[in-house]
Amino acid sequence: MAGVLACASLLPAVAGAAAPESRGKSDRPRDCTTEAMLVPGQPSVVRYVVWCGVQSGYVSLRIRRPKGPAVLGFSSTAEAAGPGASGPLRCRELRGGRVFCSGRKRGPVTYRGTVTVAPRTRCSAPVLLNVWRWTGDSLDFPSGCPKSHQEPVRHLGQIIRDRADEGLDLDLAGNKGAIVRRARSLLAAWKRGDPVARWTSEEEAFGMPLRAFEQAELEYRDIYRERFQDLVEVGDWVEKNAPDTYAGYELDYAAGGIIYVGFTADQDAYLAKLRKRLIAPERFHPFPTPPTYTEAELFRFEEQFVENEANWDLANMVSINYLANKVEVGTQHVARMRRQIAARYGLDAPFLVVFAEPIELL
Repeated sequence: MAGVLACASLLPAVAGAAAPESRGKSDRPRDCTTEAMLVPGQPSVVRYVVWCGVQSGYVSLRIRRPKGPAVLGFSSTAEAAGPGASGPLRCRELRGGRVFCSGRKRGPVTYRGTVTVAPRTRCSAPVLLNVWRWTGDSLDFPSGCPKSHQEPVRHLGQIIRDRADEGLDLDLAGNKGAIVRRARSLLAAWKRGDPVARWTSEEEAFGMPLRAFEQAELEYRDIYRERFQDLVEVGDWVEKNAPDTYAGYELDYAAGGIIYVGFTADQDAYLAKLRKRLIAPERFHPFPTPPTYTEAELFRFEEQFVENEANWDLANMVSINYLANKVEVGTQHVARMRRQIAARYGLDAPFLVVFAEPIELL
């Protein structure tokens, strides 16, 4: 799998996370976001800023105005500030009034530069800031223009809920006051332009402001999850090693990035064998309750349920609940659904009936 790992801070309540290097092509970080803005008192100048997170590597920035008057001039360097700075972005002119800037970074950094446009045209055309085909690209009128899109400020409650979903405050042991104070400090970091907070708040990133080692942690989770899925979903590890016992897996990020893996027999032995092929083996745990049914058996029960049209008179969703080791059926009529399943599949069939509202299609 692509990606080189380097050491990073540990999350207080979970095992260590390694901060990934750039995982894009040609050693390019994928954790930068951009914005253009007006400069008060300078009617021909547009300032731009690039905020980048913890990844390291080669950074490039293309600037142009796709419609309207072209860029007339630019600062030869976009100055860098932050612990990951390795020097400024150096800029040069391309054809058609375009600007290309490039440089390197070792971690969190903020780049700032300017472009010059014809007088009184700053708000007549959007500015395209392109940081190598990634989510931080922006095409918008500079901030301060009447038509510019204003970046929404994250709500404190949403930050708290999102952090709980990812298990990022386990070290606070449920202290509500401390949890709120941490969320407020992250919101303040976003407002003052902390590069990690800015990047991680992007919806295409994590949708909430994070600290540097938290960004590294969540990216690390993606790496060891993908490695695991490559083995058990894409690869043939299950077929070769546990075809008659594998019971599936469950992600539990709220517990600190744990992945539970189940086997219907000899859980510890099978998991020990699997861990030898994994990144972050300490993040993989056996099911708390040893499963009875394999994943293949649950698939068969699920398929039988789905294919019986009569079940859909009451059911509105069906999925596999791996930790429960059952096929989960959602309905607004729980008692009736339970009786119906017992009559059709037997009292001991692996079904879990829960209340669920119908899904509304957009």
